[in-house]
Order: sequence, then C-alpha cells, then structure tokens
Amino acid sequence: MVLHNASLLVSASLLALASPGLAQTADPAPTGAEAMAAPAADAAPNSDAATQSGIADIVVTARRRAESLQNVPLSVTGISAATIEQRDITSVDRLNGLAPAVFITPAAGPTTSGVVFNIRGVGGSDATGVSDYPVATYVDGVLVSRPNALSFDLVELERIEVLRGPQGTLFGRNTVGGAVNIFTKKPNETFGIEEKLTYGTFNQLRTRTTLDTGVLGTSGISAKFAYSHEQRDGYIKNSIKTNSADPGARNADSVFAAVHVDAAPGFTIDLKGDYTNTHNAPIYQQLAGMNPNQLAYFSQSASLGGAPLVVTDKFLKNVAIADQPRGRGEIWGGALTMSYDLSDAVSLKSITGYRRFSEDQAVNNAAQGALLGRLLNGTVARVYLFDYPDEVLARDRQFTQEFQLTGSVSDFNYVLGLFYFDQSYDSFTIQRLTAVVPLAGGVLRGSNVVTVRDYTQKAKSYAAFGQVSYEPSFVPGLELTGGLRYTKDKKSLAQANFSNGVAQTPGVGRNDWSDVNWLGSANYRVSPQLLLYTRISSAYRAGGFDAGGAGVPNSYDPETAVAYEAGFKADLFDRRLRFNASVYRTDYKDLQISQFVGGTNGGRTQTVNAGRATFSGFELEATAQLTDRFTLNGAVGYVHPKYKEYLFVNPANNQIIDVADEVHLAHVPKTTWNAGAGWDAAEFGEAKLNLRVDYAYQSGTYLFPLDRVNPFNELIRRNAWHTLGARATLSEIAIGDDLKLTLQVFGDNLLDEKQRVSGVDFGALGFSTIAWGPDRRFGVTATVRY
Repeated sequence: MVLHNASLLVSASLLALASPGLAQTADPAPTGAEAMAAPAADAAPNSDAATQSGIADIVVTARRRAESLQNVPLSVTGISAATIEQRDITSVDRLNGLAPAVFITPAAGPTTSGVVFNIRGVGGSDATGVSDYPVATYVDGVLVSRPNALSFDLVELERIEVLRGPQGTLFGRNTVGGAVNIFTKKPNETFGIEEKLTYGTFNQLRTRTTLDTGVLGTSGISAKFAYSHEQRDGYIKNSIKTNSADPGARNADSVFAAVHVDAAPGFTIDLKGDYTNTHNAPIYQQLAGMNPNQLAYFSQSASLGGAPLVVTDKFLKNVAIADQPRGRGEIWGGALTMSYDLSDAVSLKSITGYRRFSEDQAVNNAAQGALLGRLLNGTVARVYLFDYPDEVLARDRQFTQEFQLTGSVSDFNYVLGLFYFDQSYDSFTIQRLTAVVPLAGGVLRGSNVVTVRDYTQKAKSYAAFGQVSYEPSFVPGLELTGGLRYTKDKKSLAQANFSNGVAQTPGVGRNDWSDVNWLGSANYRVSPQLLLYTRISSAYRAGGFDAGGAGVPNSYDPETAVAYEAGFKADLFDRRLRFNASVYRTDYKDLQISQFVGGTNGGRTQTVNAGRATFSGFELEATAQLTDRFTLNGAVGYVHPKYKEYLFVNPANNQIIDVADEVHLAHVPKTTWNAGAGWDAAEFGEAKLNLRVDYAYQSGTYLFPLDRVNPFNELIRRNAWHTLGARATLSEIAIGDDLKLTLQVFGDNLLDEKQRVSGVDFGALGFSTIAWGPDRRFGVTATVRY
C-alpha cells in the first residue's frame, strides 16, 4: 500500500512536469563531463550550487563515469566542496541530515570509534568487527571495509556521493543497502596557501593549514599538502577522572597529501595519502535500567563502603566514573590512480589502494564508580557490570586493486572491470563482568568473570564486472543499461579464547562463497527538463564467521537483495526549481541476524540466516532558487519495513519459531526529512554576507529487534532526532593585494536537544545502557587564503 500510494504521488507529479507549458520554460540540462552537478543538499546560494543562470549541476561518478547528477538514473545525493566547507563537515558522522533515508550511528561493540551508515533502513552493527557491513564506503575509489576505519578526519574534500539502494554491479560486495563515495581534492594548478582556525564550545580549537605548490615549471607535477589539528574538552564532567580528559574529549592530528602528474598526453597519475592520529576519552554508556536481581545486588555497594549505584534513563551532565576510559587510534591510507586514454573513445584506469587502522581502548560500559559487592565466598570486593578494563586492541590491514576500462562504440557506452581485495583483521579484548547468582533464601552473591577474546580474520575477494548502456540514435532520449558482476569471497577466522584463565578449545573456520549480481535499467529524457527512469538490480552481502565461543567458529551464508526503483529528475522554470523523486521496493533473503545461542542462557550470540523482509518507500529532493540571492532546499525519505520471516532459536530449548509479527526494525527511522534556506544578504565592496539555516529530523528507532530477548528495548529506544543549525558567513574580505579573509559564526544543535546516540540492552545479563550526544554548540571560524 505504501509503495502504491507513493507511485500515485510520483505519477501525478510526472503529469504536471511533462506539460508543454513547463517544458518550454527551462534550458536543457547540461550533459557530459563539463557539467557541474548540484543536489538539494547544495542549495547554499554563495556556493557553486546556485548561479544567476539557475541551479547548476555537479559531476558525479555513480556509474563509474563522469556525468551530471541529473542524468544518472538512480537515487544519488551529491554534496559539493562548497557545502562541505560551509557546513563544517570534518567527519563522516556530520553527514547526518543531509540526504533522505540516510541515518548514521556510532559503531557498536567494545570499540568506541567508527560509524555505521544505514540507508533505506539497511545498516548493521557488529560487536566483534569481523562481519561485513551492508553499506560500502569508498575513499578516492578505495573500499574502506571496517566502520572503525571511518573515524579519520576529512581534511580536504572535493565531494561526497551517497548512492541509495543496492549497487551490486559496479560497487560489488556488501552494497545491499547502498554505497558512499568520498573524494578528496586534487592539487590546484596555481600556488596557494590557506589557514583556517576554529574556536568553539567545549574549548574546541581546530586549525587547518593547506599548501598548493601549483604546477612545478613544465614538469606537469603539482602537489597539495594539508595538516589539521583539533582538540576539545569533554561535554560530560567526570569528578574522579585520573587525567584532564572528560568523556567526549578529543585530541587529533591529521595529514593529507596529494600529487598529480600529467605524465604524457592522455596519461595522468594521482597519488593521495592521509593519516590521522587520535587520543580521546570515549563517550560513556550511562546505566539506564536493571532487572530486580541486578538492581538489588549492585545497590548494596554504598552500604559495603563502595560507590553508590547510579541508574537513570535521563541525561547526566556530571558523573563519577572509575577506571578512566581512554582511546587511541591511528588510521592511514593511500590511493594510486593511473588513467590512460587509449584513444579518444577508450580509457583505462588503475586504482591501487592500501588502508590500515589500529586502536587501543579501555571502556567502562556502565559508567559507574568503584562498586563493591559480596562474592560467592563471602568476601567483599570490586564488582563490575560490564567493561573492558585493560585493552581493546584491533588492527586492520587491507589492499585493493581495481582496473576499469571505459569507452564508447557507436550508440554504446561501457564499463568493464576487475577487482581484488585482501584484508587481515586482528582483535584482542579483555572483558570483565560480575554475574549475579541467586542463592537460597533470596540471598544474592556475585561471581567475577574475566573473558579474553583473541581472533584473526583473513578475507579475500575477487570480482569481474561489466555494464553497457545503449542510446539508440533512432529513439533520441532513450537509454537502456544492463550489467553483470561475478564475485568470489574467501574467509578464514582463527580464535583462541579464555574464561577466567581457562583456555577454551581453539578453532579455525574456512569458507568461500560466490554470487552473480545484475542490473537492468531504462531511462528516457521526455524533454530537456525531465528524465524518467526505472531499474531493477541485485546485490549481496558476503558470508562470514562469528568470533567467540570455543572450537571452530560458526559460519553463516551471504545475504541477498533484489531492488525495484522508479523515479524522475526535473529542472524547471529556467533551472530555478529542481525536483527529484523515487519510489522503491527491496526484497531481502537470508538476512544475517544475530541471535542468542541455545543452551548458553543468553551468554553468547551468533549470526544466522534467518530472515526475509521487504523494504519499500519513497524519497523526494528539491531545490528552489527563488531569487538570485535566496534559495530553499528540502528532502523527505520514508521507508516501510516488513519482515516476512524471522526465524528465532529459543535459547531455553533450541526450538525454532517464526516471530516476524514481533520484530522491530532496529536502527530504522521510518521518516527522515530536512529543510534549509540560504540568503546572500548583502555585499560590502568585494565582501559578501551569506546567512544560512538548516533543520533535520529523523523519527525514533528501536535498537534491538525482539523485546523477548531485550527487555529494555523500549526503555533505551532512540528518541526522535531534531537538529537546528545556523551560520553567518562573511567571505572575500580583502586584507591585502593577495590575501582574502572569510569569517563565519555558527551554531549547532541550537534547540539543545538531548539526543540518544546509541544504547545497549545486555539481555540475559540484566541491564541496559544509553549514550548521549553533545549539547548545543557555538563557534567562530576564520579562514585566510593567499
């Protein structure tokens, strides 16, 4: 019904848009690599998203070739360099609220770094870090496979493309939800220096220095170097911290370098590298709810001389956390891209990538003081809810190689490619908790348990792909596209785990999987202002292993998706109004679902292929340039998820039952929307004043699928997310013959919303936690360019 209603909405809109009166009012949409593309997210009138000739375009490479976003027959949001700079997008999590049906959350598990993309209701979380995520992220064409490795600073960005829906043909494995492409800047052809300084709430200090060498003589070589430093205090005060860092504090240094070489006619080389080093005090998980036994046992702490137990689902600004949380991380990577024009119509590209990250963290999951309790032997000792007291060590290394052959023959355009991926992921964690043991007469005692997990996963993937588009000359405006991709995945996982010093049986698991993904699409340009399209595509998420337990690790199979989408893209009223819309349905099979293992009484989880689901919905994006100085933009996304099957293994008796009618779609906001306005308010000589305001909304979400397994699911449910931001920018202030100054005053979360950013229901362990986001923030930025 939702898809049907959305289809009626799109159909009605098409009838209006295709009318001759409107078709005669607009200029033709630009085509080819010369076009500059602009989505709804790029509505700032002082950016390249709006000009006096109307809303311009931005070039995207969603189909592995440069073309106008308005000519791409799929749902894409492009975010330009101007928008990135104006809205201060310095990390991946700040993309929240810029694209419809996109939701970004912190990565789950012992690590506190990294983020997870959820697109059209499809995302994921994994406490072990070994499963593959259903939304793929690329930096300069290089896959970044682990969410932990996305916590690097975005220093010099050219654009970001968010592709919604399965992208299995051109982007391959683990794109059942979509793909995010991040592109860094190439060196400028002329010499230049830029210094940017920001100061804001929480004593935030951020500096960025950028140097462009320009083309060095007649060598054809140019380079760009950038260095960034950020430091800020935490937004929660810990009265018993052992150092100066409160939860949420951060200290980071980042370096970026790019070298461009025009080696020969038609032959270019681009080498890029980035490095980020972070030290932080992770945000803490605040204890929100407990079952009666847990509450009764840990509440005795104060009477035994320990710290009082603090339990509340309300935001606490001041806390007393023992065992100071800490986090250290290093992320670095590089991409070597070589492109050679074999002829005027054929190009060969090689993308070689290497990325690496490592982290070392200690996390107090329940954010308590030094609790005391009575153990089974009657003694009083330190007791723990659940934490990682000493180390969470993780290290990831990956190498990728991709070759692309693009070209055109007569009415055909094609992309052919080969892909190789090689990864090694190591993890070592120490977990500490106190199990509450009921004795006769209602007496409660504790048993301290220390678990060590040590595992290594190795993964390789091979793929060959091709996509061909046919534009028949006898039907102007029509394009038919087909594509295929074959993928072969190989994985192994070796584990050696310990519980209270006793070694569990080690084990090694090995498996491989393969799949063929395909695409078929048709698009028709009804007029220079209106493009209609429809597509059907498939994708798959690689199988894998569960880390934990004894012996050979559990293996699970791939997850598959088939998606149906239809939409239009329109530029109207002399390109003063842009309106893009799509409706979709995606059918998922063999959903990878994490469940408690039968017979362990909720002590361990494993992933099983237990589900079938359908996600349907619609998306709208619009930009309106009302005058040469004033622009409005907005977007709406709606997703209706429905499980057709959800097989659940009862942990008490191992009985398999279908609980599809009980399931909440975890981490799925049904509704997302955003709206913004930009006004070029005044000019003072060369200086220009721009005022901008942006608002974004995401509906509330459950964090776990089954209340029967997670009794605190309702308590820790993520509330609806509202955010309001505003910026005033005075640019192009002349302070010398060759120096220009830009000043910006900004405010984020102006409504001072207390936002739940994540939460954990520990199920059978009997308690739950919530993590909260930062308060309202203000600041000022000064940028000097030479």
